[in-house]
Amino acid sequence: MFHFKSLKVILCGFLLLSSASALIADTIFSDEEVAESSAMNELDSPPKPVRQSQPNIPPELKGVKASVQIGFLIDEKGNVVRPRIVQSSNASFNEISLKCIREWEFEPGAKGGQPVKVRVVIPLRFK
Repeated sequence: MFHFKSLKVILCGFLLLSSASALIADTIFSDEEVAESSAMNELDSPPKPVRQSQPNIPPELKGVKASVQIGFLIDEKGNVVRPRIVQSSNASFNEISLKCIREWEFEPGAKGGQPVKVRVVIPLRFK
């Protein structure tokens, strides 16, 4: 679990896209994305955050509670690729969340000792 105390944003850990949640993955990621990437439960080692920027919340939204789920790929170099909103309780936080996630960097996940592209869904909770 990641926590930005100063902005009261809680970033919960990755949702594992396992066989139990295959239906969710089917609706979030395209067939092409599923074919070219791995689910978290298929990895020898998961991606690890290297750089996580804090969201830039405008004054009028500070103190507003919201939850935004974002789906994205982490490529073989650890870059965030094709982020998209999966679910949101307040659309005012959507672009803020996407902009923040686009700036994140990871140590890529590995399968068979090689870096691989990984499907990820995470919830961002603003308080």
